[in-house]
Amino acid sequence: MKKLSDVLKIICLVILALPLALAWLPCGAFEGLVPASLVESGYLHALFLSFRELSITLVATMLFAMLLSIGIGYVSVLSMQAGRGFANVLNAVESIPAILVALFCYAPVSGYLARHSSAASTTMSLVVFMLAATVTTLPEAVRGIAIPLSDLYNRKYSLSFRSYGFTKQRILAVLMNTALMRNTLKRVAAGILLKTLVLDCSFGFIIQLGFGSYGTPAHLSPGALIAAHRDALFEGGEPILFWLPSILLITISVAFLLMLNDRKEENT
Repeated sequence: MKKLSDVLKIICLVILALPLALAWLPCGAFEGLVPASLVESGYLHALFLSFRELSITLVATMLFAMLLSIGIGYVSVLSMQAGRGFANVLNAVESIPAILVALFCYAPVSGYLARHSSAASTTMSLVVFMLAATVTTLPEAVRGIAIPLSDLYNRKYSLSFRSYGFTKQRILAVLMNTALMRNTLKRVAAGILLKTLVLDCSFGFIIQLGFGSYGTPAHLSPGALIAAHRDALFEGGEPILFWLPSILLITISVAFLLMLNDRKEENT
């Protein structure tokens, strides 16, 4: 029964996260499934582009943040002095709202984004946002790795390894490959994906709402698309313009939440 439950969970996760994969298919394949007005106005094309950009942002940020988190978490356990230093820096970062971190990161390059071509500004915007999202996810991600790794090291396994002459570096390397740490890394990755999704959509929504098309980041965001069509909820509008990307974002968020909750249950 447990294996059947695991299979059902995987199927559920795949279905919920499917919009990110479907966004890479030709949008023409879905033209018959939506009202003709969405195709003629270019909305469907913009919807697909925004979710493609979101998927790139999620994957790039998750990989970069995971590499940094693993490295910092490992060094923090290896050296108590380095761990305290990292903790102070990350605590300071965590005290700043994530949306402000993103705005501060964009401020120095706003002129570049406005003056350069679409391709160049899109690439720069993606890099800047990835760095901003990584900064905001690091505090929790590093704690999520360093705390269980330190706990494992201080258990009897460490004494056994040391009795065979293992160095601390080698012991930690072995412990990082245990089932507990592998599950921990999966949980941390799910948390990074969820936080990045929320930040991406919140940032895109706020910029679009406050500055209009000129101030919108060069990388597209479903949040910006929702903000641009918020008037669709008023009388005479087409509510589908607002609710379609919103529902897709909800399903993806639920998938990440299920991943996060599933890993927590495995570790308890």
